[in-house]
Amino acid sequence: MPIIIDGWNFIRNRCSDISDDACDALESARALMLYLADFQKNHNDPITVVFDSAREFLDVGHKGSAKLKMVPAKDADSYIKRFIEKIPDRQRRNVRVVSSDKEIFYYAKSLYAVPIRCEDFWEKLKSDGRSRGEFEEDEDRS
Repeated sequence: MPIIIDGWNFIRNRCSDISDDACDALESARALMLYLADFQKNHNDPITVVFDSAREFLDVGHKGSAKLKMVPAKDADSYIKRFIEKIPDRQRRNVRVVSSDKEIFYYAKSLYAVPIRCEDFWEKLKSDGRSRGEFEEDEDRS
């Protein structure tokens, strides 16, 4: 089941282990990609993370793959909507859309995709993955 995530909405969710208040926003994006890479060690779902970015490239140092890619978009909401629309009707029930933005959540639902609130997906990540402290230890070793 493909997963598409509204990046900044997900990072800034109240259940997030990532805070971008005290650090550079790119550090927050890097931390999210670490979480998702770890999550994919036990899951085969392809994940697309969409970030609102005025720049052509979001310089997080993440090398995209078929299973985990990051997309900078001028408007993440529009990108997510187009992503859902491009999926054939019969296959939309297999697409999970992670966002707590009500407009995106209900748009996905109206097109028969599976909307997931950010806090629910954070709980899934936390239960399947590692704690934030373990990610920080990995970054220190690099």
